Amino acid sequence: MFAQRRLEIPGPSFDVVVDESDWDSGSPQLWPSVGMHPCYDEMLYDFMTMDEVRNLAYREALRQLAPGRTVLDIGTGRDLNWAVEALGAGARRVTAVEGMDETYRMAWEHAEREGLLDRIDLRHGWSTEISLDPRVEMCVSEVIGDIGGAEGAAAILADARRRLTTPEAMFVPHLCVTFAGAACFADIFPSGAGFFADSLDLLTQAFTVLGGPCDVLLGISGIGPEAVISDHKPVEVLEFNGNLAVEGDSTVTLTAQRDGRVDGVLLWIQLWCSPDGPPVDSLHERTNWMPAYVPLFDEPREVAAGDVLTLGFRYKPSDDGIHPDYSLSGSLRTAQGVATGEHDVPYRPVGLRGRPVYERLFPTVSEE
Repeated sequence: MFAQRRLEIPGPSFDVVVDESDWDSGSPQLWPSVGMHPCYDEMLYDFMTMDEVRNLAYREALRQLAPGRTVLDIGTGRDLNWAVEALGAGARRVTAVEGMDETYRMAWEHAEREGLLDRIDLRHGWSTEISLDPRVEMCVSEVIGDIGGAEGAAAILADARRRLTTPEAMFVPHLCVTFAGAACFADIFPSGAGFFADSLDLLTQAFTVLGGPCDVLLGISGIGPEAVISDHKPVEVLEFNGNLAVEGDSTVTLTAQRDGRVDGVLLWIQLWCSPDGPPVDSLHERTNWMPAYVPLFDEPREVAAGDVLTLGFRYKPSDDGIHPDYSLSGSLRTAQGVATGEHDVPYRPVGLRGRPVYERLFPTVSEE
């Protein structure tokens, strides 16, 4: 069931289409993918703390690597999850860093309530702005986005390796790969789409942080591999214990595996917390990460099995030097000819209703 609601933020007033379905409806849910901005609420922290797929992967990596080591937890969050797990695994000393003011306050209150302040050195600030003496022997973090590098993991953790850790330090997670596959938003939401009602707080926060409404990255929960029309290819590879690249430019070929329609691509991650553990997969598993959708064509294009989408995928640090700007381009070759499209996913989007999918999600805007 869909409705239109007016969001209360400074600037132009506008309506947003809202999906008022129940949590257990079994249908896909549309969310703003805004983890790269300081947009968190209690519900989102609850999701992360209760995400046992993620928790088991991190917990096993810390069990293997933390004993006897000094550990830095970057972006520790409300519940200091990995700082606490590192202590439980036998870390010799733990420093936890949190940059967001309100989250730091909640983390300090949690640590005080649980009697952790004499065991965890909790610091307020961004990891890129602190110093450590001595350096630590291990770094754990979760600055991973729905597009793996969207929250600035490459720049943040490369800085940590240069300044905050010993040369032989181990990083958790070990590897994050973002995959791309052709998909059709219109077929994922055949009855129409609206932002899931419980996501509106995050959407409002994002628009406030960004200075007004804009075409945010779209995340879709409650879908699986059946939503992908083509095979899939890696487009971003972040090696946290290896050659960590902060920019990339690649072209991949995606081949339709069945007849269907395509209007864009889904992007999802596989995250290895340790080299020998199974990855967390945001497409095949229900976790706090979700596939992100990027539109390429204004209307769905019919494809047959064997048709090819050539996808260009580029990223480089934005003006803040940390969070990447992404740019995607596509060339779809079918029996009807060649269709081309492109879409930018900047760290700080500025336009509103720039594509039909966003026109439908934000149906009216007025200068009031």
